[in-house]
Amino acid sequence: MKIFGIIAASLLIPFAGMADTIASTGALVGVPLNFQSTTGANQNQGMPFWNNNTIDGANMNAGDYLTGSNPNTGATDYLGAGFGDYLSTGGPGVDAPNFTFLQSAVTVQATLLFTDSIANYSFTNYGIVGTQIGLYNAANPGQTTTLFAAGTLWNPTGPSGGWGTYNNNLTPQSPVTANTWANYGVYAYTCGFNPEGSTYCVTYYSNAALNQATDPNHQHFALFEDPQNSSTYYIAFEDGRGMNPYEGYGDYNDVIFKLQTAQNPSINSLGINGDSPVVTPEPATLSIMGLGLVALGLLKRRASAVRG
Repeated sequence: MKIFGIIAASLLIPFAGMADTIASTGALVGVPLNFQSTTGANQNQGMPFWNNNTIDGANMNAGDYLTGSNPNTGATDYLGAGFGDYLSTGGPGVDAPNFTFLQSAVTVQATLLFTDSIANYSFTNYGIVGTQIGLYNAANPGQTTTLFAAGTLWNPTGPSGGWGTYNNNLTPQSPVTANTWANYGVYAYTCGFNPEGSTYCVTYYSNAALNQATDPNHQHFALFEDPQNSSTYYIAFEDGRGMNPYEGYGDYNDVIFKLQTAQNPSINSLGINGDSPVVTPEPATLSIMGLGLVALGLLKRRASAVRG
């Protein structure tokens, strides 16, 4: 019985998962419980920067979708009771801080949840290929890896004239690596139409200081944390440029996806959409297990000596 107790105690030590962490001047703060009733309110009153009106319909911004508040876009509550956290400066005004990730996990995996934007469609006659989203090396933004290729975010069978995909939650993309990048961010390449009818194409970064001069320092990404799994984030993208009279700085529902930064290869190879992190025993855990085995050997030797 004593031998079994030693072994059992060593196996019950929790394993440490490897997950990427947020690098930002902001902080995770709670999504206000009254955000739906304050949609479109002046952000100087402390409302989240993503909580704006949307021309797509009532209750259709990023917060509405992620909390399952609009049954027309799916009832899944990704943020759970209490609505979880989002990345904020913690102050009034446009509280949209820059962010990147410090890499610890072996791979990251993206799952498309929701899209609703004409910019996701490929208007090939105008040289528009559709929005592309991926990761970039914070030390060299020219180095990128693709999560959602141009032309893959448009669903021809979706509502909203064909470019809306509601509650998609598609099979996760294959896991990708952030290579050897110590610090990486999220980017989006997207195109649109100017008021006079000409087209433009720009790249936006989660470090908005890298944005092109046409839209400098406007944060186009909202970051939410999964309250049940700190290695999983929800990222909501806004493709509109600057302030507009209908949606303010945007509804952040143009592309919404889940980013898992800790993976269990044996689970993902089976095609199962789970959030199970890679489990790696800490050195202390290995030491305890080793001591348990040593103690087992000593007890066996002692028992042999008594019988002899």
